[in-house]
Amino acid sequence: MTDLMATLADHILGPAHVGFIVPDLEKAVADACAVYGIAPERVHYHPERGTEGPTLFAFFNVAGLEFEYIEPREDHFRELLFTMPSGGGGINHVAWRVRDMDGALERLHSRGIVPGHVTPDGVVSFGGKKMVYLDPATTGGLVIELIELPESRMADKA
Repeated sequence: MTDLMATLADHILGPAHVGFIVPDLEKAVADACAVYGIAPERVHYHPERGTEGPTLFAFFNVAGLEFEYIEPREDHFRELLFTMPSGGGGINHVAWRVRDMDGALERLHSRGIVPGHVTPDGVVSFGGKKMVYLDPATTGGLVIELIELPESRMADKA
């Protein structure tokens, strides 16, 4: 018998994927590959690349989290997806926990990806936590936050 008092959270096992509506699938995937250092052959397309369809999808995984990029191709799907409350901007941002903020930023900087957006001057520290937003102009329009928690730094010293 189903527990009628159970909440949705009681049923959730973990994240399935994060979906983004994108105007140009190939460009969005290329930008994601540059930002995350993903080999293009690790991206899976549906339908397969070169196949036409009303909506095209690309899937890839970063640190155990699957991303789904969706490009609506037909007017009906463009209107439906881009006019949804989150359609124009997709998800606000994805936040990633990192072990070594300085090392992560150094690697990204070597690829032309720099801090900006909410934290234009770089890393902000508070309560032992470090956080930074990457400049969407250098990430293909994606808003990405990096967070280093105090226990991450402690684990590196162990």
